[in-house]
Amino acid sequence: MSVATARKAGLMGELYGRSIDEALGRAGFSAQIAAVEASVRSDGPDAGTRRLRVIAGDLDIELLPDRGLDLGQVRHRGVPLAWMSPTGWPRPGTAGFGAAFGGGLVTTCGLLSFGPPSADAEGEHPQHGRYSGLSASVTRAEVQADAVVIEATVTEATVLGAHLELRRCLRVPLGEGRIELRDEIVNRGSRPVEPMVLYHVNLGWPLVDAGTVLRSPAERVVPRDAAAEAGIEGWAEFPAPVADYPEQVFRHELPSDRRVSAEVVAASGLGIRISFDTTALPAMFQWRVAQDDGLVLGVEPATAATIHGRGAAREAGLLRALAPGSSWGLGLDIDVIRDRSET
Repeated sequence: MSVATARKAGLMGELYGRSIDEALGRAGFSAQIAAVEASVRSDGPDAGTRRLRVIAGDLDIELLPDRGLDLGQVRHRGVPLAWMSPTGWPRPGTAGFGAAFGGGLVTTCGLLSFGPPSADAEGEHPQHGRYSGLSASVTRAEVQADAVVIEATVTEATVLGAHLELRRCLRVPLGEGRIELRDEIVNRGSRPVEPMVLYHVNLGWPLVDAGTVLRSPAERVVPRDAAAEAGIEGWAEFPAPVADYPEQVFRHELPSDRRVSAEVVAASGLGIRISFDTTALPAMFQWRVAQDDGLVLGVEPATAATIHGRGAAREAGLLRALAPGSSWGLGLDIDVIRDRSET
């Protein structure tokens, strides 16, 4: 869609107190407002890996093509929203999960397993699956009149085994502080396969600090283990950090077959809203660590209501078959929200 067409259709939003049409007219070059910049890391443990930087008004987004087009750091008006681990993102295959989980706003876990390592007829599944070690083929990177759009495909396959293709579309509307992530998983093989996917949304300081509140659509919240049981009464409010804090994981039991949202809101009023459809993503987990050397709150919509791996999901009857040639649609909307008026 051209700027002229969008103008006539009334689709132009607002940016920096002006309509996007006016903002584009005042900018010397449209890339001041919206752009996609490609680069390759030249040194360090991630040397040779690709980056895409998306600038879309108030949002500055790092995309990781060599990690399935997942989202790295995301800043809103210069404020970092995502938790980043000290491992960074080394080249896929050079380190195990614990030494390569860089965090970022969205890490996709799957496409055949999430949770602890496991094995079944589909083969060996590392912790949280193989997806974050797979490279995407970027097929589109475009600045439109009202949004920035990135599309890519990712394949997870084994010889004579499962053959899944994920088609990812990221759309960032200008002036809205929103990221729209849409995935289509297609079974390209000759037999049914049971995908298993979790979106690991990792939020960090300054959004996450003592007093930050998680507003959940859950009908019930269940602790994973004894460490989580110790914090179940205060699951909704992030605790004050201490030197050593065992990770806590809670399972949120969600209403069925509807659009829901979870919100994480800091005392400052800055917040994130994560919206999804429980028909496709019927489960959600919460992960938190309130430790002095890194505060992290994970909100994790998923296709199966167990965090104990593929074997546990199969035993509980939580895996769904995807027929040859068929597809699933999954996705999230991530919005920056503010509870208080800004000055």
